[in-house]
Amino acid sequence: MRRGCTRSARPDSRPGMGAHYARVMKVLVTRGSVAMGDDADAPHERVWEFPGQPGIADVLAAIKRDWYLPQIKFGRATWVVHSRGREGVALAVVAEQWKKPRLLPGGQASAAGLADSDGTVRLYFDYRAQIDPDGVYDDLCEIQRREVS
Repeated sequence: MRRGCTRSARPDSRPGMGAHYARVMKVLVTRGSVAMGDDADAPHERVWEFPGQPGIADVLAAIKRDWYLPQIKFGRATWVVHSRGREGVALAVVAEQWKKPRLLPGGQASAAGLADSDGTVRLYFDYRAQIDPDGVYDDLCEIQRREVS
């Protein structure tokens, strides 16, 4: 039986779109390689800029929509998104076969809360090959639940 992670009932609060809404959040993204030939471009660094303070789900949806992640034969790639590099907190699971990323308990904060001292949010997409994304998601949820209790 599939267990979901507890999710916040309230969406991220976002400031209004007034004239004071000129802040831009910079998101620096890197990812693991999917094959030896893919290593030529490693670490696959790319920068996105977002107005205001978007939620993590919004940031991940934009990254997925922009085709940053390579397509894998048979369309079954699984990625785990970490804050501040590969050793950072797991925030979400992204799968080619899913329409949207699934946030983990560690990904419930706003993206702005992940910013370094220079204001940059750093995300790392860890390639998990074609492992079942539901299993990866459930395992990471369980690990994060144990860490909290």
